[in-house]
Amino acid sequence: MASFKCVLMIIIFLICGCAAKEYNIFCQYDLASYYFKERSQFLDWNVDSRLCTHLVIGSGLGIDEETGKLKITDNNLLLEKNMLSSVKNMKSDSIKKVMFTVGGWQEESKLFSRMTATPNTRDNFYTSMIEFMYEWGFDGVQIDWRYPTQRGGQSEDRKNFVLLLEELGLIFREHKFILMVAVLGRLNKRTLESYNIPEIVKNSDFVHLMLHDERDSYRLRLGYNAPLRGNENSVTDAINHWKRHGKSPEKLILSIPLFVRSYTMDKNQTAVGSPCRGPGNQTMVSRRAGFMTYNEWCVQEFSWTRKFDKVAKVPYAMRGDQWVSYENAQSIWAKMHLLQKQKMGGAMAWTIDVDDFRGACGERHGLLRVIFSALGDQNALTTEKPTTEVAGLCPHDGFWRDGWDCRLYYECRNGERIYYECPEGQYFDESQVKCRPAAEVKCDKKFVIWRPGMPVYNFKNMPINLKIVD
Repeated sequence: MASFKCVLMIIIFLICGCAAKEYNIFCQYDLASYYFKERSQFLDWNVDSRLCTHLVIGSGLGIDEETGKLKITDNNLLLEKNMLSSVKNMKSDSIKKVMFTVGGWQEESKLFSRMTATPNTRDNFYTSMIEFMYEWGFDGVQIDWRYPTQRGGQSEDRKNFVLLLEELGLIFREHKFILMVAVLGRLNKRTLESYNIPEIVKNSDFVHLMLHDERDSYRLRLGYNAPLRGNENSVTDAINHWKRHGKSPEKLILSIPLFVRSYTMDKNQTAVGSPCRGPGNQTMVSRRAGFMTYNEWCVQEFSWTRKFDKVAKVPYAMRGDQWVSYENAQSIWAKMHLLQKQKMGGAMAWTIDVDDFRGACGERHGLLRVIFSALGDQNALTTEKPTTEVAGLCPHDGFWRDGWDCRLYYECRNGERIYYECPEGQYFDESQVKCRPAAEVKCDKKFVIWRPGMPVYNFKNMPINLKIVD
């Protein structure tokens, strides 16, 4: 009888899904997005802590060429703008760990190569890193070496990279810090020669598997960011390879590139793999050739010709001589399904600052929410009352009245809002697209307007529906 009860309990346990896997959602926050213009500028209060389990701070930290010590490479951003001081405040019930990144595309590979080459420079790196983590309240680090043996590196990098992770892993376990390493998941011969996969996985807590490469837009062929399958750089092949050789799928974290990769087409050839003339045009917001933030893309995508590759599970679009590859809900869902099927450890949103974090095209952090809906704890989100207007929403060109003040109206032009104000005593009439006497225009005014120069309210007479207008 006791045996029967045990079997019954096991069956109930499995049916109920009581052993449901907990996934990690790493959110990479590139501090350099502070330098983006207009609506793409991202600050720490734009982080939605409910959507992440780990926050990974990127950019501004590298390696000193002479000593091998950890070095702040952007003093203006990290110290003068006080970015580092806000780390402790970023922790919450959802985000229990905040990490930082050393390296990245802007950091020369030869600096890692020199640091890992001798015991003395490695020791300097370890000591300075531990001191930095305790000083600023970090819980772990992501080593983002782009790439061992490449870009000025040496053949010994492959061996020294493992040595770095072995020694650093021992130190981190003593201090209970997290050690993550970012790697390029592509399976071409040159990339595979950079990595001793079994040893990298063995000596790391997490391996961030990237499929995007900053060199892509300069290779003169149209390419997808992270195709699911049917491509030499497919996500499926990369996961299978690292899983087979690393033997610890629970350590693998799949990178989801939230940015938009752009190209300039050659003779209107639109098929992926076709020759192109190089990176797409630099935009006014991010000011980087071949790159666009998702939040500047989504407000204009209606004016592009959009297509979807059903094999690769990738959306792409073209307009004029410009061609872009990006992610949407459908492509991310496909990757989340694969991630779960392969029993991976979670996903990395790369990066949350390029997402639609203001809600210009729908819900705030629209792409990150797709990742969260597949992997996250749904109880972490509270139901929010929908608003009648989403700041920055410009789905179609034209003129609209402001939802707060009938005197204000705006024009949508190529995804941008241009604000106007009617003269005193007039409201904007959407039906006639012009300012008219207020008595002749219906205006359901639900807010009390206050502008600088008007009488100041105090705690006794402060309206609960006060709207402050600059």
